[in-house]
Amino acid sequence: MVRKHGKEPYHIVVLHGGPGAAGSAFGLARLISKEFGVLEPMQSKYTIMELEEELMGQIEENCFGKVILAGHSWGAWLAGLFAERFPDKVEKVILIGCGSLDEAYVSQIGERRKRNMSSEEAEEFDQILRQLEEGFGEKDEYLRRLGEICDRADGYQEEEYLRDKAEVNGDLYEKVWKEAAGLRKSGKLLERFGRISCPLVLIQGAVDPHPSEGVIQPLRERNVDMKSYVLEQCGHTPWREKYAREEFARVLFSELEG
Repeated sequence: MVRKHGKEPYHIVVLHGGPGAAGSAFGLARLISKEFGVLEPMQSKYTIMELEEELMGQIEENCFGKVILAGHSWGAWLAGLFAERFPDKVEKVILIGCGSLDEAYVSQIGERRKRNMSSEEAEEFDQILRQLEEGFGEKDEYLRRLGEICDRADGYQEEEYLRDKAEVNGDLYEKVWKEAAGLRKSGKLLERFGRISCPLVLIQGAVDPHPSEGVIQPLRERNVDMKSYVLEQCGHTPWREKYAREEFARVLFSELEG
């Protein structure tokens, strides 16, 4: 399934976060559609390889020629992995709120995130992660609640009316995130990002719990040429931020037009 925004041709493809949070990139797609036709795929497969192949089918069916991939959070990883596997399909990759590519930065994410939580939220956050890892209980409800806690903790000053409702899939999250985390821990995620041949752009909030250094530095050490923008007064989801969304839109459109 895909959602189409704006008019043809659909040259830009936005990828949602999660994994398992289809629809969470709606606001990003809506913003871009002010100037361009945008494809918003709903990812539904349960392995990374299948997700890449599903995305290939969605692009081939709805787009002509190479596309620009703009991925948010987990979608940023999927955008990079897809571009490495299918270089003939991708003109540029734009990573937004991208998770760290190197395991060495992972501990910072939890520390930065929990600074913005109450003690009760931090305890619930840890408990939900354990439940998801163990595979017990109502996974969709756990993932929905996890998203609520992280949305509050990961932003700087988000506008409530700009939040989008995602269709959560706990089983997909459990299976794909386990595989994705393993890729990062083994170093294979960074290896694949290091082989991306198209232009690579990072747009990250300065107070995003996912530190921009966790993307920039590992790629720099591999001599990967990447343009980066770090936005002040901005958290994990720039298009919802009260103080940063105008600057985010300026930077984003400059890269889409370029």
